[in-house]
Amino acid sequence: MKAGVKWPTFAYEEYCGRIERAKQCLEKHDLDAMLLFSPTNWWYYAGFRDAAQMHNDVWRSCLIVCRERDPIAVVHAAFQWCIATMSYVEDVRVWSESDHFMVQMFPNSFYELFFGTIEELGLANKTLGIETGPDIETYLSFDEYEMIKQRLNQARIVSADKAIWDQRMIKTPFEQALIREGSRRACECVRGAYETIRPGVNELDVHRAFWRKAVELDMIEAPYHGTWLCFSSNKDEVMGVDRWITGPVDRIIQEGDQGLCDCGPTYKGYQLDFQRTFYVGEPPLDMVRYHDIATEAHLETVAMMKPGVRMCDLFQKSLDALKKRDYEHPHIISFIGHQEGLSNHEPPWVTAAEETPLQPGMVVAIEIGAFDPNREYFGGMPEDIILITENGHENLTASLSHKLWVAK
Repeated sequence: MKAGVKWPTFAYEEYCGRIERAKQCLEKHDLDAMLLFSPTNWWYYAGFRDAAQMHNDVWRSCLIVCRERDPIAVVHAAFQWCIATMSYVEDVRVWSESDHFMVQMFPNSFYELFFGTIEELGLANKTLGIETGPDIETYLSFDEYEMIKQRLNQARIVSADKAIWDQRMIKTPFEQALIREGSRRACECVRGAYETIRPGVNELDVHRAFWRKAVELDMIEAPYHGTWLCFSSNKDEVMGVDRWITGPVDRIIQEGDQGLCDCGPTYKGYQLDFQRTFYVGEPPLDMVRYHDIATEAHLETVAMMKPGVRMCDLFQKSLDALKKRDYEHPHIISFIGHQEGLSNHEPPWVTAAEETPLQPGMVVAIEIGAFDPNREYFGGMPEDIILITENGHENLTASLSHKLWVAK
């Protein structure tokens, strides 16, 4: 084991398990190695990250995960401390563009070091995967991707995404424990914020209450501190109740407002996405009715979640559950859920066409809405974080009531 790892992101056994599983996925998908430029994948496979979000090529770095040997990190000198004290990767190759005495001993070109490493490892004519799809945020630019393909013209460059998600969609017991505890704390954050909602309160202050609670519960971590959306509106404003995916504004909450919260903070790098709806004042019957339709259909769909059930089965169940309650409108978005983890939205998505079956270790955010066709009342769109177990499921956000939150 590598010495000096004083603040590991995860235990050595967890690291070894992830790398062994990665090698199995590489073999399954016929890849000799993955060239990873996403800081989220550095975090997942190697336990180091870019806390400053320095996506520019000035600090270009790459983690090489191989089928036949342990990982190699080719990194800018700025990441030396992180890798030395947080990561169990032993083969670390450092570069720096500077001639300063602190870094003058290192090669001064990332790509000279990177391509030299590829040659040394015997990978220059092998099948290499790179993150290419829409579900992974990568630091690699289009220009650099094309340059790598031209320079490694004897290699077969393909997408690594299927191999990555084949592994990352099944959470290890270590990950499951973090997400379970993070979900508990996130529910406390929402509850603390919702307790401040009442007429006369500034929407910004509701957000301040949420993030104060998040700080108290150790849920602020640069750069993965998440994004909490919470907003209110009423039918008499511009766009009426059709407010969605917005940050807070300098707006005074008034009686008759309605809204919801979405997404959430993170815990130890894992993002937490769930929703609850509120109304300010005595809620009209139609508001309650549509909220209850959404909640009942949501919980009925969640109830069928267990290993073997396909994503498309869940989607159809949600439509059937809504229709049974005389709500025959299509979903407002093309999915009713997605996987959850180091990213807020991970594949596979719960859509009408997705046939991937639920498996133990998956963490799925399920969200089903029912809205007022007259657009006077919001209705509801509850969302929960669900862990698939060996025999069924565990609702990790059930501690926050699904009832319409009535603020007075």
